[in-house]
Amino acid sequence: MMFDELKYAQRERLIYLDKCFAWRGMANRSDLIERFGVSTAQAALDFKAYLERSTQTPPIYDTGRKTYLAADHHESLFPENLYQDWKNIISESGTARFDELPRLNRHSDVNIVSKLYRAMEERQAIEIQYISMTTGSGEAQWIAPTGFASDGERMHLRAFSFKHEEYRDYIPVRISETSSLKTRPLVTDLPADHAWDTIVRIHLVPKSSLSKRQKDAVRREYGFTAETLCIETRKALEFYADRRWGLDQPNARLQRSSTDIVEPQSH
Repeated sequence: MMFDELKYAQRERLIYLDKCFAWRGMANRSDLIERFGVSTAQAALDFKAYLERSTQTPPIYDTGRKTYLAADHHESLFPENLYQDWKNIISESGTARFDELPRLNRHSDVNIVSKLYRAMEERQAIEIQYISMTTGSGEAQWIAPTGFASDGERMHLRAFSFKHEEYRDYIPVRISETSSLKTRPLVTDLPADHAWDTIVRIHLVPKSSLSKRQKDAVRREYGFTAETLCIETRKALEFYADRRWGLDQPNARLQRSSTDIVEPQSH
């Protein structure tokens, strides 16, 4: 391969150059110097290495602006890395050219999460006080943590509830700091968590109510490479997938075409 002989550090610098050409349409040696702190000589070597490999759509040097400009139909040398950290590439042009809404960070108590994890690792039940957003109650209950998951915005805990005698999802930040967090060994095996072990493959298509041009735009936006966009997740997380992608909203841009269920293999 054309990058196999490169050391890791230089390969990372070439990936950065590639992203600059793809997202900003330009790059020069100062980009490497400012980002990685390399010397002018090293930046020149990196640029040479990139240009030697960019034979399909080589960047063009603009003498007036003293920078390299991407070809009209720039082809990325690292397409697998192209969509990582793209905001950082653009934002480095300055805050006058880029801004974004601040995120409302959802914090979790590190002490509580670590105790939940240890209980899971040591096959223990743990006593918590969980604040329900439905009833507002926060009475003590015993759970057996079995896994963690993220819906892209917050952390979820998968656990068997001895109170409800079923697996449920818990938000660690809703576990009260007044919880005893006492633990006890699990004396019997937990039942199988069918919803966690079952995989769902959700096939998405543009919303049927959209026009052809709108559907084409949606396909470009979400990077469709086939007739449907296939997303794989656990059955237990399917609800969060619908909510995160807005599939249940009237202004949704995507809808389900079909859903495949992959049952867990019996042991």
